[in-house]
Amino acid sequence: APGGKATFIAERMDNTGTVYAHDLHKNKLKLIERHANRLGLTNMIVQQHDARNIQELHEPESFDRILVDAPCTGFGVIRSKPDIKYNKSLEDINRLQAIQLDILQEVSPLLKKNGKLVYSTCTINPIENEAVIKQFLHDHPIYEVDREFLETINEDMYQHANVSEYGMQLFPQSFNSDGFFITRLVRNGNTN
Repeated sequence: APGGKATFIAERMDNTGTVYAHDLHKNKLKLIERHANRLGLTNMIVQQHDARNIQELHEPESFDRILVDAPCTGFGVIRSKPDIKYNKSLEDINRLQAIQLDILQEVSPLLKKNGKLVYSTCTINPIENEAVIKQFLHDHPIYEVDREFLETINEDMYQHANVSEYGMQLFPQSFNSDGFFITRLVRNGNTN
């Protein structure tokens, strides 16, 4: 549901600190707020905003952690939304990849040095996953894939997921779940 990851993070923080949840769509914000209220979370600020312009709201190096739950084709959730395969074209994939890169470009200056940025999608399309991360790292050498993240992937995950130097791809058939890509990047504290 919209806000599932944000409310989980807020819960894990035990109502301390602040979690900013931004979404482009007003209807999703209402669902996030409802979810947060139901859970009794008081450490969330929910705002409508396009992530491609998020620097309008936040100063550089404002955040210890950032989660980019990127808009994507949704090919990982195809079993619950089978019409996706009829409604997406190569043009859509390329347009979404550009949006994903724009979002990473925009949010990256907001992360503090040594901060961590999680990038996730609900697609199994490598153009929206590994290719996005590879391009972002090429363009932003102060970032790298967090080796700690890759080392925490347990043996069962390694056997059933596709783990690359850019992150982890989960396939629907591997865990009887939806398909997802996830990686964690770290901003190097030794450079400007």
